[in-house]
Amino acid sequence: MKRKIWQAFVVAGLLLFLSRTAVQRDLQASAFQEKIEQCLKAGELPIVVLSQESGEYESIGKSALWAAEYAAAQVNKNGGVNGCNVRIVSENTGSDNSKALSLYQGASRTAFAVLGPVDAPETVYIAQNAEKNGTVHLAAYSYEESRQLMAPYGISYMSDSEDGELEEVRMWGQQNPDIKNIVLYTMSQDESKKNTTKMFEDTLSDLGLNILKIVDVKPGADEMDDSYYAIQGLNENADGYVFLIRGRECANILVKLRQHGIEEGRRISVSFSAYGSEFFEIAGNMLDGVSIWNKFDPFYSGTEWQQLLKDYETDTLNAGSAEQMPSPVADYYDAVQAICKCYEEFGITSENYEEFIGNADVVQWFYNSEFLEGIQSDFRWQKGQKITDYQFFVFEGETPVNRKVRP
Repeated sequence: MKRKIWQAFVVAGLLLFLSRTAVQRDLQASAFQEKIEQCLKAGELPIVVLSQESGEYESIGKSALWAAEYAAAQVNKNGGVNGCNVRIVSENTGSDNSKALSLYQGASRTAFAVLGPVDAPETVYIAQNAEKNGTVHLAAYSYEESRQLMAPYGISYMSDSEDGELEEVRMWGQQNPDIKNIVLYTMSQDESKKNTTKMFEDTLSDLGLNILKIVDVKPGADEMDDSYYAIQGLNENADGYVFLIRGRECANILVKLRQHGIEEGRRISVSFSAYGSEFFEIAGNMLDGVSIWNKFDPFYSGTEWQQLLKDYETDTLNAGSAEQMPSPVADYYDAVQAICKCYEEFGITSENYEEFIGNADVVQWFYNSEFLEGIQSDFRWQKGQKITDYQFFVFEGETPVNRKVRP
């Protein structure tokens, strides 16, 4: 009898907890909805952003939000859109999947487009759980599977990651023909990395590369873990090492490899997902010879880009050099400019904004767009995929040099 009473208390406590959590999430959604509505009432056009200013993706989330706000400021300097200023209306997901979904649902009640989150895990969680797909969602749909899940609403703010990863390894292999047997470092807890790993297993043999071992790295690994992961790779006596993991973990393992006998940096190829300040700061001059790719060129010479770069580097939030700038900066800038272009072409103002919620023509404008002017090059969306150039680098010392300009 006592056991049954205890079980009843446990069940009641669990139900109460779940109920409180549901209420909290609904309050978050409603508060974000109201925030967007207040923007419209103030006569401004909202650009709704799910930001990540804390948590696991803080290092890139803050820079992405900065880029969105910077782009909006440039639009307003030039007179706004259709007589309205634009305003970034953002809320921090805290790198929490369920909070991200709540905020997305709140935004969906009153906005026809949402930008963010920057990362694949939260984006996939939203795509799998969204109650309705009536809101254009410019997020990390940089993998075909995730775009198909949310078609035609899932729009990638950045170019396809799997295509870029494969092209990087192909070029790396061509430039280093003696590399045949490799160790692959991945993160299975990240669905996107797991999918890319499967693609590599299926395709790298066609490039003349044989995967000796796949090392699964957990996010937030400590120094002992880093040593263990490095030893796993070293024990294979591989010709080369390919990293599909994020910056901090990648840098720490790379340093261990270099310290324990991998003398030539050319034997290492790194994913764009590692590109950022932590990777540079930790690995330093041990990056010499390492191959890496990115979705933009930090050293691009265009006037608008150079001004953005100058402002980014002098901002107290982003105390770093050009080569440390995380990937979403250029893409978030382009995404905000694209949303403003959509407003302009459809004649959208704060007064008629609600009339365009659920508008099929607006959805298709993003899903299969015309060519749009980006801060570095023209781009377009084709079935939700951002079509633009990839950039490939080799480190000289601590500085990545674009292969296009290498002697």
